[in-house]
Amino acid sequence: MNKVLVDVDVQRDFCEPSGALYVPGSPNDVFRALVARAVEARIPILGSVDSHAWDAWEFDSSEAHGPAGERPGFPDHCVKGTPGWLKVEGTLPRRFRFLPNVPDAPILPVVDEVLRGQTEGVYFEKEVYSMFANPLAERFLRALVDRMEAPPTFFVFGVATDYCVRAAALGLAERGHRTALVTDAIAGITPEGTARALEEMQSAGVRLTRAAEVLS
Repeated sequence: MNKVLVDVDVQRDFCEPSGALYVPGSPNDVFRALVARAVEARIPILGSVDSHAWDAWEFDSSEAHGPAGERPGFPDHCVKGTPGWLKVEGTLPRRFRFLPNVPDAPILPVVDEVLRGQTEGVYFEKEVYSMFANPLAERFLRALVDRMEAPPTFFVFGVATDYCVRAAALGLAERGHRTALVTDAIAGITPEGTARALEEMQSAGVRLTRAAEVLS
C-alpha cells in the first residue's frame, strides 16, 4: 500500500452547477473514477468536507466575524445536513467515517480500520480552507503513515485549485509527505489564481500527475 487519495471538498455546493459556490469545470466523472478505483484496489481515501452552521461567519447572511475580524461575504454554502453539503453522487465509498472539527477524539481505532481495509474513506470536517484546520487531521495522518509499511504518496484532487486544494497540497508537503496533484481531477476559480497556486505547489515539492497514474 503506497498510495493514499486525498479528496478535497467534492461536495454538491462546489461541484454541481446548482451549487451555491459552483466551480465551473468540476471534473465529477474523474472524481467518481478515482474513488471507484481506490475502493477496488483498497487504496485509502482521506478527504475534507466544508461543514458550516447556518450562521457561519463566512456567510454574507451572518453578522459574525472571523477570528481575525474577517467578513468574506460568501453565499451560504455547505451547511451541514443540507443537500449542498452532501458529497457528489458516486464519490462516497460504502464504508466511511466523518471526523468532526473538534480538538480531541479517538483516532487510532479509525486508523486501524483504514489499514485493515474496513473503512474505505475518512473525511475531516472543516470551516476554513485547509484540511489541517481540523485538529484531528495532523494526528491522524501521522499515525497512519507511521503504521504503513512504506511512506505513501498522497494524491490530491478536488476543488478549488486556488483555495482548498492548494491548502491541502501545501499542508501535506510542508509536513514532509510525498504529495502529487492530479491535474485532470481539479478545477479552479480563476485562471490567474489557478496558475499561481500550481506554481506555488510545485515550488513546495508537489509533483504534478494525471488520473491515469492512479487508475492504472
